[in-house]
Amino acid sequence: MNEQEASKLAKVVAAECLGYRVRLLNRVITNIYDRALQPIGLKANQANILTMLSYAGQASAADISRVLVMEKSTVSRTVDRMKKNSWITVEGHGDGPSQTITVTAQGRELMAAAHALWKKAQQQTTELLGEEGVNAILKLHETVSASKSKR
Repeated sequence: MNEQEASKLAKVVAAECLGYRVRLLNRVITNIYDRALQPIGLKANQANILTMLSYAGQASAADISRVLVMEKSTVSRTVDRMKKNSWITVEGHGDGPSQTITVTAQGRELMAAAHALWKKAQQQTTELLGEEGVNAILKLHETVSASKSKR
C-alpha cells in the first residue's frame, strides 16, 4: 500500500471509528471525576470499586473484574492500593475466588466524603453532555448490560 492509499484509509477510520470516540469520551469523563475526587485522594476506578463492594457487601477480585468489566491486573493493582490505604480488607488465602474483599469503616467514611465531590463531577458531566447525551449514555448502558447478561 502506498502513502496516498494509507492516508485515504486513515481518513476513513478517523472519520468513522466508534472505538476512538468511545475511548475519547471515556478519558474526558474519567478526568472530570478524577479531578473532582482528587482532594480526598480517590480515583474514579477506586470509587467504582468502593461503590460496588458497598452495594454487594463483599466480593472477590474476580467478581469486581466481571461486574465492573475491568482487567484482572487492573483490579489487582487497585485493590492492593486500596488495601494499603485501609479502605478495604482482603480476607482468605491465596489469590482469586478464595479471597473476600470488603469495605472498611475508613472506606465507608471516604465514600461519604466523596459523595459531594461525586455530585459535582456528575453535574459537570451532565452539563458537558447535555440531557440528550446523558440519555444516550443511559440507553447504551442498558443495551450493553442486557447484551452482556445474555452471554
